[in-house]
Amino acid sequence: MNTVGVLYNPRMAAARSLADEVAAWAERRGVMVQVCTPDEAAAVIRWDESDILVTLGGDGSILRAARAAAPYGTPILGVNLGRVGFLTEATPENWPSVLARVLVGDYWLEERMMLRVTARSGGAATPPADALNDVVVGRGARARVVHLHVAVDGGRLATYIADGLVVATPTGSTAYALAAGGPVLPPQLRNILLVPVAPHLSMERPIVLAEGVTVRISVGGGRPAVLTVDGEVYAELSDGDEVIVEASPHVARFVRVQEKTYFYKTLVARLTPRGGQAARP
Repeated sequence: MNTVGVLYNPRMAAARSLADEVAAWAERRGVMVQVCTPDEAAAVIRWDESDILVTLGGDGSILRAARAAAPYGTPILGVNLGRVGFLTEATPENWPSVLARVLVGDYWLEERMMLRVTARSGGAATPPADALNDVVVGRGARARVVHLHVAVDGGRLATYIADGLVVATPTGSTAYALAAGGPVLPPQLRNILLVPVAPHLSMERPIVLAEGVTVRISVGGGRPAVLTVDGEVYAELSDGDEVIVEASPHVARFVRVQEKTYFYKTLVARLTPRGGQAARP
């Protein structure tokens, strides 16, 4: 490897100093390093030259990095400075040994599907956005349910009267979708998951869809809604506006040094309450 990007979360106190430490470590081994925050990535990271992108933060940092890196196929190596770290591969303690293996090619690449979303309002469409975890149409700050008419490949599915609807990837099945009662999907699957949030007098079961479908969500009931992409507000929606979700042409690529069955071990560890036993199903 010749060039490594280092993306750090400026809101974490230890991230900047660790970024400098990683950069110095890599430069001593003859590797060119580009260091920046997620907001600076577009101007600093030379995507056509970067062999990998090292993220220093939590899963939120990786979500932002994945959206930036996916169009270029740049793999991501996550160092966990957050609480959960479902997507990360290294820790502040073991990153030198992990990165040393990566620099000599002792790793494998994991690809995860992403979603592409567009919102339409009054005949105008937003620019398409990609999500690694999920797309959510919900009530935002208003304490009133939203009415969402959902169609799959042009055929009516259901009208959800709920706090919101989560459209998730298998990666996102361990995030908001899981908290809303959805199933856990292994990351190698390529499915789209629909999970209603606190549904009221409407269909309440999660649904797993095929990768190639198009999901259309129309806002009804005369009530506004909010569209979020990987937890970030993307658009304010009004009655009659529409959200179109399908599989993205891009995938997120992750550098792995663990065994290929790592996901299940990580899942149990992350879902075990601190100081206690894993919760029973």
